[in-house]
Amino acid sequence: MNGFRNQIRLLALLVKLELSYLKRERWILLSCLAFSLMLSGELFLTARDMHEFRAETQLAEREARQNWLNQGDRDPHGAAHHGTFLFKPVSPLGLFEPGLFPYSGTTIRIEAHTRHRLTNRPAENAANVLRNSFLSPAALVQGGLPLLLILLGCGMLARERQQKTLPLIRSLGVPWGTVVLGKACSLWLVALGLSAPYWGTLLWTQLASPGMWNTVNVSQDMFLRASLLLAGAWFYLLCWSLFIVAVSARTRPGSMAFTVLLVFWSVTTFCLPPLTTNLVAISSPLPTQEEAKKWSDRKKYGDDSSGNIFRTIREDLEKELLAEHNVDSIKDLPFNFDGLYMMAAEEATDEFAQQDADELARLMQPYERAIAMGSYVSPYLAMHRVSMSLAGTDEWHHNHFDQQAEAYRRHLVLVVNQADSQKETPDALRGAALWEAVREFQYQPPSLTELGAALWIPVVVLIVWLGISLTLLFTPVDHFS
Repeated sequence: MNGFRNQIRLLALLVKLELSYLKRERWILLSCLAFSLMLSGELFLTARDMHEFRAETQLAEREARQNWLNQGDRDPHGAAHHGTFLFKPVSPLGLFEPGLFPYSGTTIRIEAHTRHRLTNRPAENAANVLRNSFLSPAALVQGGLPLLLILLGCGMLARERQQKTLPLIRSLGVPWGTVVLGKACSLWLVALGLSAPYWGTLLWTQLASPGMWNTVNVSQDMFLRASLLLAGAWFYLLCWSLFIVAVSARTRPGSMAFTVLLVFWSVTTFCLPPLTTNLVAISSPLPTQEEAKKWSDRKKYGDDSSGNIFRTIREDLEKELLAEHNVDSIKDLPFNFDGLYMMAAEEATDEFAQQDADELARLMQPYERAIAMGSYVSPYLAMHRVSMSLAGTDEWHHNHFDQQAEAYRRHLVLVVNQADSQKETPDALRGAALWEAVREFQYQPPSLTELGAALWIPVVVLIVWLGISLTLLFTPVDHFS
């Protein structure tokens, strides 16, 4: 027990000595100050954007709901085509990891016969495109901070060798593992200090935010997500600190360590992430929204070789109902024929929309596989996937909202068409009572347990990277000292 305590005291002393050296270097202090100011400024700008977007979204939601409820005596089928708009909520954790949120669309129109795609991307604002492309709080911590750590840590052991203090320390009986671990811990503490605006704001968000989305109280899920995001950021910076010192220990000149680490950072952080999808886009380009719309239109309205599907559905349904009720005209049916026809047509268009969605999902699979393969060799890409999933700003959460929006669209159209199938009587569901019968949309975010499939691969990659770094770190290289 005493031996363990002595090792801890010795480790703390080495960390203190290393930190005191770093504080004496003016360029280090200036670099750290510049990074902290940049991170704080980006957090402020992103928080401002998120606050403005959330306020605009809440206002638009209220106006869209009031517009739906105040339609007056409009006929039900006209109301189904008039429709409404839904708005994708933004998670408070999007402040730290915007992910795909600025580029994936936030508004979707709800109407009969058509499944629209989300539009109104925040990044369409030209002023935000440049900033969102290169900066975000997560990008600075996950991509920019490791580069600064490389500058600080690549010469830690080279300096000891140059000053002939490393052999002296070893001659005093200090284990190799204690020496390198002390340097790695000091570098990690610097990383935690530099990222303090990031995780400090994250801790504040856990306490201040009532829920992750504006729709339901999911504060427990929010707390778990934020805690895991915080732990993931600290773990990621620890891996980088260990890896930097390990490489520094195994390369004699400090310049060689810097070169190796800079190449590793450039390839895994700067080059590989865009390369994974750009290569797939060359061989498997995705269709535009206009091209995807033509798929459904061709099925609905036909082409030179097929007829209009709506005409076919109407003719078949009319024959069936006239025979079933033994009448000669649709006017003699005990219900409104147009309402039942609209429900039958909606079933067909829903099937077409699902086929189109399945086809788009199939076309996206090569991109998803490429990103997954890229994360096998890129710790940055692996951590980026983890943070986007926890923040609710990845493709999976986007599709989750889209599916609930589609379920709501079908609910709205079904309620209106069922009312339209009723004969015009005093008891028929019409006017304000009909509009209120369509429930207000409430997005139900996924629970944290549903993200397991999206998280386990990048988490395993980070753990493997930690194991490799520890192995390299604690393997003695006394022949260099």
